[in-house]
Amino acid sequence: MFNNKPVFSLRIHGYGGQGSKSIANILAKAAIAEDMHAQAFPEFGPERRGAPVKSFARFSVDPITTRSQIEKPDFVIFMDTNMLKLDTAREGTNSETYFLVQTHLTGRELAKEFAFLPDHHRIQCIDALSAIAEYDNKVHVSVPIIGRFLRITELVPLERVRDVMSKEFLRKLGEERYILMEKALEEAYYQV
Repeated sequence: MFNNKPVFSLRIHGYGGQGSKSIANILAKAAIAEDMHAQAFPEFGPERRGAPVKSFARFSVDPITTRSQIEKPDFVIFMDTNMLKLDTAREGTNSETYFLVQTHLTGRELAKEFAFLPDHHRIQCIDALSAIAEYDNKVHVSVPIIGRFLRITELVPLERVRDVMSKEFLRKLGEERYILMEKALEEAYYQV
């Protein structure tokens, strides 16, 4: 478990359509396939594309009995830097929280701009939009974010996430798009 915590909690901030809910679901299914306990659930405001969305996931080696929202996350993913400006983004974070932000900026630049963010060593950044640009809109922005998250946390093996994504998307997207998705996932995972 990430940082040897018995229960590891994740909160994802994004806008409707960015894949926040999908990230939480994929990671939870992969954890369950690894014989862990996991739960994933979203919180919607007005249910429409482009509206702010929060998704949550918990992971544990023991059964999870808590069903409430995650108030003090161990890890927060921001699908967009505009989410950092919202008051809800800061809720429950502290100097122990890790962050992954979809941006072209560095962790040091983000820490200077947003005072609630901790030491820049706890902030990882990925320019997922640039990473998927070569795929002509055939790969969703959430895919490289999952790859980078896995690299940082080593929560579940990359292969397990690939299995889950294959079951979820291969038939739905077709082999050509799925192969590109897998490639984007691996590139983000192995990127230094």
